Amino acid sequence: MNTFARTTRVGVNSVIRNQFTTSSVARKSTLTQVFSDKAIHPIGPYYSQAIKANGFVFLSAQLPADSQCKLVSGSVTDQAHKMIQNASHVLEAAGSDLEKVVKVNLFVKDFQMLEELNEVYGKYFPQRPARTTEQCTFLLAGADMMMDMVAVVDKE
Repeated sequence: MNTFARTTRVGVNSVIRNQFTTSSVARKSTLTQVFSDKAIHPIGPYYSQAIKANGFVFLSAQLPADSQCKLVSGSVTDQAHKMIQNASHVLEAAGSDLEKVVKVNLFVKDFQMLEELNEVYGKYFPQRPARTTEQCTFLLAGADMMMDMVAVVDKE
């Protein structure tokens, strides 16, 4: 290896090391729990509705249920509206909204529900955030669908 290559590699490593050291000291993360009375109250003592950190809000599982976790009965459409409205309430409490969602994880009991669910989903998320959809046989509280998400928070 020539001297120039060795010097360049060390120089780049020093720059990267300094950048990480500076940025981690300058941006000490503050984790803030988020809570909305309008959404599902956390199921169990170790859950939060959401956590704000470094300009983002991370929502825990949102269900098609009322604030006391009583599941909405009815069509896939009714359940999807309620689930997304619950998420909207939590985002609002965090200082964000559905338009700022960048990632959604959607869990359904049966992929046959997706056509109807996607029609509702598209009305709330025209920005088409990154999304993962997974079929699961067991969802919290026996729900047919569940979602979590990440959104940007403009003001901390």
